[in-house]
Amino acid sequence: MGDEKNFRSQFYGKVGLLEVEEKRALEALLKETPLNGKEFSNFARRSIVPVAYRNLVWKLMLGITPRYAESQDYVTQQQTFTYEELWCALKALRLTNISLGIDSMNGHETYTILDSKKVNTGAKTHPETPYPEHYVLMWLMSEAKLLYNPRQQLMSKENQHFISIARKVSSFFDNPVEIYQVCSALWELILKNRASIEDAVQEAIGVLRKEHDIYHLHLLKTGLFSSSLLFDQCFSLFCEIFPESAIEKILDKVIAKAFRILSFVTVALLVHLRRSVASVSSVEGIRSLMSQIRKEEADVIITAALELWAITQSGFPRAQRLTSVT
Repeated sequence: MGDEKNFRSQFYGKVGLLEVEEKRALEALLKETPLNGKEFSNFARRSIVPVAYRNLVWKLMLGITPRYAESQDYVTQQQTFTYEELWCALKALRLTNISLGIDSMNGHETYTILDSKKVNTGAKTHPETPYPEHYVLMWLMSEAKLLYNPRQQLMSKENQHFISIARKVSSFFDNPVEIYQVCSALWELILKNRASIEDAVQEAIGVLRKEHDIYHLHLLKTGLFSSSLLFDQCFSLFCEIFPESAIEKILDKVIAKAFRILSFVTVALLVHLRRSVASVSSVEGIRSLMSQIRKEEADVIITAALELWAITQSGFPRAQRLTSVT
């Protein structure tokens, strides 16, 4: 444990220096011609992406921004045309009046289908500004997957996950074209890597069994591991329970295709909740506890998960003890 404590001390003591070094390293990558998407992914895997460059790096890793500078204006123009065509089609089908009303429960958002003309979220009041579910409908339309009852389709579990992700992504970008492009590319990435997400859940369960056997047994008795709750949280990238400050750090890794980060977050989340979980006996009880996580708690959880990630990336001895710093 002494070595692990020394690692933590060095980890936190060098954060300020690392931030400066990371910014310089990223700026060097941005000067390369053509831009190397693989190098950006490698950077995001091993480092925290500086806030000032995060949106650009995400778009580069997702293939939204082209590698060659001379192509960027043309591609952006084509992406705008695509967005405008889909938005016009949505209006023509009178589907822009579908939106999610927002209420507050224990400091978290809950949603119901309402008429958008009667909804005021405070942040999005312009009639031409899409709501998160509109981005989902536009993607479904682009994939020829929009069914005869879009309202009912939006209420499916998978599309609810997509809506949660779109809601968080919408908070990171001001331009609806960028929001649509990032939401679409990110969702397609998630769908293509379902198996990796399932593996991350199973790894988290294995770590709990090895490191917290008594707690693991309690979770097993609640039926958590035979339910879809952990997979659902990972598949939605924890967007249903975490605030933006935690989600953006998860997205750094996921967009870089480092889906194993979801295992670290799952372990950190359940370990953080273990005292509260000890008093519940059902999956619904655990779901309720997750829904009540506050911003400060989420930030602590994601910090622990990223520290664990840093240990494994450094090749530090005993890195498999995933709960050693939680």
